Amino acid sequence: MRPAQPNQSLIDGLACLQVLASHAEPVGSRELGRMLGLEPTRVNRLLKTLAYVGLAQQDAHRKYLPGPGIHVLAAQSLRGSGLIRRALGPLESLFDLGHQVAMGVLWGDQVCYFYHSSPGESPGAGLGREPLYPAAASGLGQALLARLDDEAVRELYDGSTGRHPVAPSRHPVDTDALSRTLATVRDSGYALVKTLEPAGYRTLAVALDGGDAAAIGVAGLFPDEDVPGMLARLEAVRDEIDSADGEAGPAVRR
Repeated sequence: MRPAQPNQSLIDGLACLQVLASHAEPVGSRELGRMLGLEPTRVNRLLKTLAYVGLAQQDAHRKYLPGPGIHVLAAQSLRGSGLIRRALGPLESLFDLGHQVAMGVLWGDQVCYFYHSSPGESPGAGLGREPLYPAAASGLGQALLARLDDEAVRELYDGSTGRHPVAPSRHPVDTDALSRTLATVRDSGYALVKTLEPAGYRTLAVALDGGDAAAIGVAGLFPDEDVPGMLARLEAVRDEIDSADGEAGPAVRR
C-alpha cells in the first residue's frame, strides 16, 4: 500500500542501490539515471551518499559498484529472516525429480530468486545467482501475484502508485489477460507456466503460506500426467518450510 507521504529520496536511493547490486558491471551516474528515469545530478548525489555509508564504491574509472556494506546487509537479512536456513533442506529433497528447483520473492513486477538450482549441481550453487525475472512470465511470480487483488496488480503494472525502488522488467504485459490467469491460479492454488526460454520448459509453483511472502517451484520438461504428483511434492515441501517458520534458532557464533 502506498503511504500518504512517501519519501521519494529514499525510494530513489534504494532504486540506485538495487541497480548497483544487480548490475554485472560498474555503472556511471548518467547511465544509471537513464535506466531509472532520474536526473544525473540527482543520481550522482544519491550515489555519493551511498558510497559515504559504505553501500557503494567507485572503481578506477569513477564508475559505481556495490560497496562492502551490501554484503553485510545480505548476511544480516538472511540471518534475520531465517528463510534460507529453513528452506534449504526441504528444497534439496526435490532434487530427485530431476528438474530445476527454485525459491523467490516478488520485487516490483519481477521475481528475485534466492535459490535456483539445476540437476547435478551442488546445493550451494543455487544460492543467489539468477537475475531478476519478469513476474508475469514466471511460475513463482504468478503464484505470488495471485496473492494480490486485481487492483493491486494493475497498479503495479500501470505505475499509478509512483516509482518503486526497482527498474521495471520492460516485459510487455496484458493486464486483462494476466488478471484472468491469476484468477485461475487463485482457484487451483498453483501456477503452471511455460517459461520465456526457447527450451520449452514449464514451471510449476506454489506460494508459501507463512509470513515470508515467498514461492517455490520446479521447472523442466514434464508431461501433464506428472503434474499432480509433482504438485503434491511441492505442497509437502511448502508445508515443511511453513511449519518451521520461527523455529530456526540463533546461529552458533564461532
